[in-house]
Amino acid sequence: MGQLRDVQLFIRKANEAQDLPDLSHLLDDMSRSLGFRYYALGHHVRVLSGDLLQIANYPHSWTERFATLGYLSDDPAVTACQKAIVGFLWSDMHRLITLSERQKTILTESRHAGLGEGFTVPIHLPGECEGSCNFVATAGKSVSTAALPVAQYVGCFAFEAARRLALNAPRRIAGSQTPGIPHLSSRQLDCIVLAARGKSDTDAGQLLGISNQTVHQHIETAKRRYGVATRTQLVVHALFDSQLIFEDILRH
Repeated sequence: MGQLRDVQLFIRKANEAQDLPDLSHLLDDMSRSLGFRYYALGHHVRVLSGDLLQIANYPHSWTERFATLGYLSDDPAVTACQKAIVGFLWSDMHRLITLSERQKTILTESRHAGLGEGFTVPIHLPGECEGSCNFVATAGKSVSTAALPVAQYVGCFAFEAARRLALNAPRRIAGSQTPGIPHLSSRQLDCIVLAARGKSDTDAGQLLGISNQTVHQHIETAKRRYGVATRTQLVVHALFDSQLIFEDILRH
């Protein structure tokens, strides 16, 4: 519960961030509170431009080596993102992909550079470059599995905040009806809240007195209106636009 409150505070501060450096400081603090030391957030592209994201606090020596040797094209975390829609531990990547020798080398060298266990949150947005948010512990330090669901949400929130700052994506001021924010019905919001609480469509339908197919349709309609691929991203957008508040999710 305490960590979810921290996420709620992160959302508020991320919405108030004036630029990417502000967001970087917030992400650094949040990463440490979750038991990680480093973070890296960005689009999965080899050449950066003003329309693409990339913020990180990895050790400078590793960042330079990573870029010099062109490791991005073979980054195992990037490759694994193509096989996942929810976050995964780096120690579990072999379950998603078959690691090449070069990818094994990248992981070995990253550990030598001080990076240990990592947790990658894939970001899939229709019509936009794929991306991710990585949280990484120092080498030799364990990661609490209890922190991973929170890291999943923080990664999505951080990416959305970063793209809104960098790409001038539309954002909504709480309490206003700014154009460009998709309208969600009260029933759609009910379904999203229950999905955020981990309820299945069947469970949500029983609680709301509707069929599981209707729950599914409500959520799919809301996803299409926001142009997102996953339910987690839908929750993130609804929270950022103040159509939901974290209290809705925490309240049972």
